[in-house]
Amino acid sequence: MTELITLAEAKLHCRIDASDEDVLIQGYIAAALSICQKHIGKRFDDGLEFEPGIRVGCLLLINHWYENREIAADKATELPFTTTSLWNYYRDPGVY
Repeated sequence: MTELITLAEAKLHCRIDASDEDVLIQGYIAAALSICQKHIGKRFDDGLEFEPGIRVGCLLLINHWYENREIAADKATELPFTTTSLWNYYRDPGVY
């Protein structure tokens, strides 16, 4: 699978100039892509196209995690509304 979201793209979206957190951001990218596929119920390597709404949802989630790195019980269990509202459009109807 090709690189769907580059480190440079995620850093631009999060307004990060330094490179001291690149490993952290790369982890957020991988996690966002993984959770996106699980939420939608289809994999990118199995026919799910990386549409603009999916890209924006991933970038918003990456930024959310970057900005909210502390553990917060009220934020820990759910995805942000803007992310899910973008991803729900592509969601497989048979997914939980």
